[in-house]
Amino acid sequence: MIDRNMTVNELLRKFPQVQSVLDRYYIDYCCGGHRTLEEAAKEHNFNLDEFIKEVEGKIEESGSS
Repeated sequence: MIDRNMTVNELLRKFPQVQSVLDRYYIDYCCGGHRTLEEAAKEHNFNLDEFIKEVEGKIEESGSS
């Protein structure tokens, strides 16, 4: 469902309900939205696989896919 090569903006446009997850990881989706999820993970030093699981959980919780 979520591809590590998606940009932050693509993710947020497709699934706006994940904004709180982006906020929790301090991911800039305004000026920094052009970065891929993989680039954001490297920049903020978090585990991308765990992040994707959390994002997908939020999407499932909201009933969108």
